[in-house]
Amino acid sequence: MPINAGPEYFVAEKRYLEARTRQEKITALQEMIRTLPKHKGTETLLAQLRKRLAKLKSQKSVKAKSRPAFLIRKLGAAQVSILGLTNSGKSSLLKALTGKDIEIADYPYTTKKPKVGMMPFGDVQIQLIEIPSTFDPESLSILYTCDEILILLDATGDVKKQEEEIKRVLRNRNLLDKKLLLVVNKSDLKSVANYFKVSAKDKTGLDNLKEKIWSALGLIRVYTKSPGKPKVIPPITLIEGSRVRDVASVVHKDFIKNFKFARIFNNSKFSGSSVGLDYNLKDLDVVEIHA
Repeated sequence: MPINAGPEYFVAEKRYLEARTRQEKITALQEMIRTLPKHKGTETLLAQLRKRLAKLKSQKSVKAKSRPAFLIRKLGAAQVSILGLTNSGKSSLLKALTGKDIEIADYPYTTKKPKVGMMPFGDVQIQLIEIPSTFDPESLSILYTCDEILILLDATGDVKKQEEEIKRVLRNRNLLDKKLLLVVNKSDLKSVANYFKVSAKDKTGLDNLKEKIWSALGLIRVYTKSPGKPKVIPPITLIEGSRVRDVASVVHKDFIKNFKFARIFNNSKFSGSSVGLDYNLKDLDVVEIHA
């Protein structure tokens, strides 16, 4: 549940995340606790902050680590965070998309730490991270480096209000410029108009969701091959608008210097055509470089 805190809290939270010493962290935590609104929706976060403060005070004075509490190494073609209010079905969706065995319960705040799984999409893997609904600073720090944020909404609640609350969380942390994908879960229980809908429980809409996730990333998959040989799997992942030049530089640094031409194979009528270094590639193109 969003905490609906004022700007003073988020300023203190920023100081806490950037703190390098134990005392700086203590001071920032004290300010976070002081400015945090006190209501039922903040009870869990307040308890976490007080526990963290007590632990810091009991430690000897040492230089604080600059790296975040949750350091998740990026794997696969991209990293996508799943963000939503409690009981929106984040764990169920992560399990349905990745097959990862995850604890799922019908009580609030089942997930205490970020959970990670790999979602297969064609010949690539996309890393999915479930962000706890406690919205603690360490977990939310993952959002700054991920490639896309999937906002999961609960069809059985007020979907528009949920969207506004999640976007408020992102706005307070200057994250609204990230690539966002709005998805409504539990569509088997209630119909919602004007949103992309899935049901993690019934596993309906998941294939289309995978396509949506990939499309929102703005990436393309490009295969390479040698003359007379099959394409190499997995493909190279590039941003949309990439050219043959970009593939050549990834495969081998000498390919650009000694480049003659490339053949492009795809499902179009121009498959097999010869192209130059500045040819714009499309998703699932196969590139055969001649040098």
